[in-house]
Amino acid sequence: MTLPQHDAIYADHADYYQRGPYARYMTDRKLVGRAPVAMFAAEQPDGHFPDPALPNLLLYLARKGAREARFDWGAGRWRGTWRRDDLTLVPAGAASDVTLSDRHGFLGICLPVAMFATPDDPMGQATAERFGSLYAAPFRDPLLGELCDTLWREGGDDGLGCDLFADSALQLLTDRLRHLAVASAPRHKSVTLSRRTLLRLDEAIRARLHERITVADLAAISGHSPSHFTAIFKRATGRTPYRHILSLRVERAEDLIAARSGQGLADIALDCGFSSQSHMTAVFRAMTGRTPGQSG
Repeated sequence: MTLPQHDAIYADHADYYQRGPYARYMTDRKLVGRAPVAMFAAEQPDGHFPDPALPNLLLYLARKGAREARFDWGAGRWRGTWRRDDLTLVPAGAASDVTLSDRHGFLGICLPVAMFATPDDPMGQATAERFGSLYAAPFRDPLLGELCDTLWREGGDDGLGCDLFADSALQLLTDRLRHLAVASAPRHKSVTLSRRTLLRLDEAIRARLHERITVADLAAISGHSPSHFTAIFKRATGRTPYRHILSLRVERAEDLIAARSGQGLADIALDCGFSSQSHMTAVFRAMTGRTPGQSG
C-alpha cells in the first residue's frame, strides 16, 4: 500500500477529509457534544482510497455501499460486499487502505481514544485494543447504526440541550462498541502460542520492521488463521499484534537515536516502519511518555 504524502498534520479523519486530497468528496461536517467529537458525511466515486494513520478511531456507517470492497487497516485483509448500514471500525494510529467498486457514501464519526477511558484504563488505549474483532471486517448492529444517524440529525446544533443529548448518545455509542467487542470476540481457550513460536514471530517482525506487516503475515508464521491469531497472540503476550509491532518499532527507534548514527528523525521513522516522523512522535509519546527528541 502506498500512502499519500502530506505536509500538514491532520487532527482527525474529518480534518483530513476537509483539508486533504478528498476535500471534494466531503458533503458536510459537524461537531457534536461538549468535547467536541467530529462527524462528517462523504460521497466518493469508485476507486482506491488510502488514509494515513490518525490518532482517532473512525466509525463508518455505510449509506450507499458497493458490490465489491477491499479493506485493510492493520487487522488483516477483508474482501466482500459493503452493504448499506454496514458499520466499519478503524483503529487509532492505523493507516487504512480501501478500494470500492462503485460510487459510495458514508457517515464517519471520529472517536478520540480518551472516550473509552475507565478507572482501570485512564487513557482508554487498552479498551480500544480490545476491539480487535470489530476492526477485522464490517459488521451490522441496528442500535449502533441508529445512534450514529441520530447523532448526525440531532447533535450538531449549538446549545446546552443539544450538547447534553450528544454527550449521552456518544456514551451509549462507546458502551455499545464495548458490548459488541465482547460479544464477537472469538473463544479459543484451549489454543495458545508456544514460546518457540513467539520467538519466531519476534524474529520475523524485527527483520521486517521497516516494511508493512499484516496480521495475515504473522498468522501464517504461527500456523493459525488470521481470525484466530489476534486472540491467541493477545492471550499469550498480553497485547495485540498491532501494539506489539508498535512497541518493537519504538524499541528500534530508541536504539537508533541512542547510537547517534547521523540519521535524522524522519529517516529513523521510515527505517522503523512509521509512516512519517509525526506518526513516530505520536506513538513514541503515547508509549513512553516522551518524544523521540528527548531520548538518547
